[in-house]
Amino acid sequence: MKKGRSIIGIFLFLMIASLLVVGLLTVLFQNNSTNNEEKSELKKESLHIVAIGDSLTQGVGDTSNSGGYVPIVADLLKETDNYKEVTTSNYGKSGDRSDQILERFYESEDIQEDIASADIVVLTVGGNDIIQTLKQHLLTVTKENFLIPEATYKENLTTLLSAFKKVNPEVQLYIFGIYNPYSIYFPEITEMETIAGEWNETTKEVVNETENATFLPIADLFNPSLKHEEKKDVLINEEEAKEQAKEQAISNPYLYEEDLFHPNEAGYQLMSEVLFQAIVAE
Repeated sequence: MKKGRSIIGIFLFLMIASLLVVGLLTVLFQNNSTNNEEKSELKKESLHIVAIGDSLTQGVGDTSNSGGYVPIVADLLKETDNYKEVTTSNYGKSGDRSDQILERFYESEDIQEDIASADIVVLTVGGNDIIQTLKQHLLTVTKENFLIPEATYKENLTTLLSAFKKVNPEVQLYIFGIYNPYSIYFPEITEMETIAGEWNETTKEVVNETENATFLPIADLFNPSLKHEEKKDVLINEEEAKEQAKEQAISNPYLYEEDLFHPNEAGYQLMSEVLFQAIVAE
């Protein structure tokens, strides 16, 4: 009889001990899971991107009217699940040169406040500075005509990046380079390619001298058939280039067909991917 009670007692003891162990493990697992979720949530931060610049920031050529590269890169970043949320502000204005972007920054408290609280500032600049020189000289333009404008552009860009850093020393800056939209249509016209290349080198130089700043080259993206062999140095004005390109029925899959100058949706997708890769690499 005592032996039977002893066996029952041992059985009850083991059962109670098992329940206690299971309960303890359950509590530990739940606490560990909660801690992991809290740690994971702490790692996630909100990301605010401010885009400022010319028509490439405004999104001209994007027939979906979504805003060009800005919303695309935001969606790409959201898909990584590394951020609680990704918000954007777009201060792109078609036609703006470097001096006009700088002027808008100084005149707008909204822009200054937005950049002051931003994690990332993205800038498109330089294309309209070149276009201004082309329009001033038309068919008589030479490489020498770009020397003074390029020096002025460099000064404006240096001042602009310094102004961004003054209101937000910790902000990460990304500056897109420019591209020559006519290279695929007129591969024999190399002087414009040279000018765009020199302009990009100037931008890169200023960016490299700025803390937490990254230059984003996109020239080759929009010139898929770019050739580097020596060709005749000729300049062509913008309107004539558009008409000849249309007559030749050549198409660049990344340019807006209405002006053969701005990116289309596919072009802005390319820009977004370049920016996205640069951001995630930081």
